[in-house]
Amino acid sequence: MIVGKRTVAASLSAAVLSVFALSAGATELTPDSPSSDPNGPPPMPPPMPAPGAPGSAAPPPAAGTTEAHLGQSDTEDNGIGLKLFYVQPEIGFGWASIGGSIPLPASSSQDFSKFRSGAGPMLGLGVGAEFITFQFGARLRTISTPSWNLWNAGGEVMYQPGSGRFWPRIGVSVGYAWAARFDEAMCGAACGLLDVSGLSVGLRGGFQYYVTKTIEIGADATLDYLKLSRPGINGNNIYSDDGSGNGGMFGLLGHVGMHLP
Repeated sequence: MIVGKRTVAASLSAAVLSVFALSAGATELTPDSPSSDPNGPPPMPPPMPAPGAPGSAAPPPAAGTTEAHLGQSDTEDNGIGLKLFYVQPEIGFGWASIGGSIPLPASSSQDFSKFRSGAGPMLGLGVGAEFITFQFGARLRTISTPSWNLWNAGGEVMYQPGSGRFWPRIGVSVGYAWAARFDEAMCGAACGLLDVSGLSVGLRGGFQYYVTKTIEIGADATLDYLKLSRPGINGNNIYSDDGSGNGGMFGLLGHVGMHLP
């Protein structure tokens, strides 16, 4: 009887061990993923690291290059990114001169030297395209003096070697300048015929600071050389002869810019 019980216990133990063995074998044969196909294509390799990143065989781009600025924009969380267009309304104060284009007649009791230059508020608007370190656009500026308004319109190229939110910039401009709204004290009834205009060549310098992804505030200093001429007015005893002279415009302006997209 005891022998029979031992035989039954041994049989049960063998059966339990067999069940565990079959379960383990079935687990080993089960694929890791139900959707994996042993005959399918191999998995895609991981992406290559960027040049200069750990594990990359390519050296990092040289500092100051376009590739370096793009990489910096990708790695820095500055919220700026790549911009393609800009619009910059501006306001400030300046001084301008139209020089010898205004004669100093000996026969007049009026002091014409005060009409040659003046100071006053300035307004401007710049629009154009940009790509990281360069801006290519056009800008219109005007200054209002007690004797006349001077307008200056032309193209500009700006270099901005900044990064992150702060972008200093410097550039050049070439355009056309002209005076308007002359004071009657200097030309009387001939003011509508007075024409003072010419070439403008200028330097620009300033900075931009991005307060959001698309909005920035900044300031610029502008210095322009003007080569002006004035045709004579028939029958006028002061402006009868042609005139010409060197002029200039200097201003300090603040702006709020929008950069798109």
